[in-house]
Amino acid sequence: MNQTERYRLEALMELADSYPEVRPAPEIAKRRSIPAAYLSRLLSDLARSGLVLTRRGPAGGVALARPPEKIPVASVLSEGCQPDTLPPAISRLSDIVSNAVRQSTADISIADLARWERQMSAAPDYSI
Repeated sequence: MNQTERYRLEALMELADSYPEVRPAPEIAKRRSIPAAYLSRLLSDLARSGLVLTRRGPAGGVALARPPEKIPVASVLSEGCQPDTLPPAISRLSDIVSNAVRQSTADISIADLARWERQMSAAPDYSI
């Protein structure tokens, strides 16, 4: 998973926790330690793909476009490398790995990730 995918997922998990409410982008950036300008670009991409809605103005912000249970993790992950940038054998391998990731994440939703995060955050830490 690359940094862009991680930030996309983190932003969507943050929005899942407040669904269907709107959350200001600067708040998401601060809570998740995502550079604000980078998050803005990612949220624009997510809006174009229909995963989030944006609202301008004093009560503006970002919200999930549909319930987090209806957003599969696979829809957020990249399609892999461009075939013309890799040698053919590595491009084929990249396709196989990308397909395996999409298949294994197809049944995992953004709501699942948000729930796992809450559960893991609530678990006691016995490390010394």
